[in-house]
Amino acid sequence: MAEQRVVRRLSRRDFMRVGSFGLVALGLGGCVMPTAVAPAASPQPSPALKKPVTIKWAHYFDPLQSPAQKFNYAWMERMVATFEEKYPEINVEPEYFDWDKIDNRSILDYEAGIKHDVMFGSPQLMAKHFQVGDYIDLTPYIKQWPEDEVNDFSWSPVWASARQDDVQIGVPTGVHTRSVAYRRDMFKEAGLDPDAPPKTWDECLEAAKALTKGDVWGLGMYFGPSRATIELYFAPFVWHFGGELWDPATKKATFASEAGVKAAQVIYDLVYTHKVTPESAIGGTYDDAILASFLAGRLAMGWGFGSYWIVSLEEKGFIKNCFPAKAECTEETAGVMVTPTAPGAQFTNAWTLSIHKLSEHPAEAFKFLEFLIAPENLYDFPDAGLPARLSLWSKAEFQSSFYQKWLEAARKGRPMPPTVHYPELADTTAACLQEILVNKAPIAETLKKFEDEWNAKYAGA
Repeated sequence: MAEQRVVRRLSRRDFMRVGSFGLVALGLGGCVMPTAVAPAASPQPSPALKKPVTIKWAHYFDPLQSPAQKFNYAWMERMVATFEEKYPEINVEPEYFDWDKIDNRSILDYEAGIKHDVMFGSPQLMAKHFQVGDYIDLTPYIKQWPEDEVNDFSWSPVWASARQDDVQIGVPTGVHTRSVAYRRDMFKEAGLDPDAPPKTWDECLEAAKALTKGDVWGLGMYFGPSRATIELYFAPFVWHFGGELWDPATKKATFASEAGVKAAQVIYDLVYTHKVTPESAIGGTYDDAILASFLAGRLAMGWGFGSYWIVSLEEKGFIKNCFPAKAECTEETAGVMVTPTAPGAQFTNAWTLSIHKLSEHPAEAFKFLEFLIAPENLYDFPDAGLPARLSLWSKAEFQSSFYQKWLEAARKGRPMPPTVHYPELADTTAACLQEILVNKAPIAETLKKFEDEWNAKYAGA
């Protein structure tokens, strides 16, 4: 039983041997996690309170970071104010961490004895959280939920990513998936039907060629030194050709397979052969390469367009009545399509909420966690992207063509490999593609070199 297990605290040296975080991602794990020591049972609820307690909420909302973040920040402030009004015996103190360092801080602070309470976490890093034990087991609290409440969340692969055996260390706040956003007006100008966007990769490539003209690129992608490269671009093409990035049986990287070679060749050809994707995609940032460029009219199609950007399309006027979702939601200047690969699969994930192992008030922290995932609160959380609760999908607000395409994308979505060394896998793959694209290194040999280097260091976990 999970309650009888002992948490193995990693020393700093052990932690570094497991692997530094490097490029942290917001991942999903629908597969079985690597075998690891699970956290011990969560502490018992605090005794009756005689005075208000303060719990800390570790978040990543920076209103200056991007257009979407200001909406997230406003949501956070409203959640804190509303919760404190409802529960005056509990104060909530937000604490900000960079989005790509928040998981790292949770683990390092656990080792350093620095206390937190409610924390956002990245699903594909749950294997590492399980191994380190910096999150409590939420199962004793979740057992108090009605069965319908559990089922409302457990359909999501994000739920499964935070579960190992009978231990649950995270609860999803939404479902993030990706699609291809496209300009309906540019489709019309190019003689393409905006109501019948590409469904296959060949159709997508031909459309990209027709749409590339002047200052407009037909197909925006991002191949920079970032975790987005493996998640939103390389992996979907590997899956398209029938391959995998990592083998759960051998726990070895497999991205240099024939499927990996074909995937890298597609990426190379988009930039240098077909010239439908700008060379600038090799650098910069994912947000600029896709969101900013699409909103500015520099892209006719933006591959890897996240559901967390729906609010930005609404604000720009490209769609109407879609955020918050309404039955009258319509695609105006822009539309979306399911990623046109053989499986139609894009990386799918979401932020999870967990409780730090060093929390002194886990019962109060869980009360706040439950408040945050209430239907009325998740409904207009911008970074939820799409509903984590299955019951919400049956509502009239999500029956529009726009949201039904997002639902199809979410159902076809896939996680990143549940290896403890996922950050290193993301770093390695991004560096490999950089060498191929920048130095025009031979594809098969370069992939094999980087795969061998990763396996020599990290295979087996």
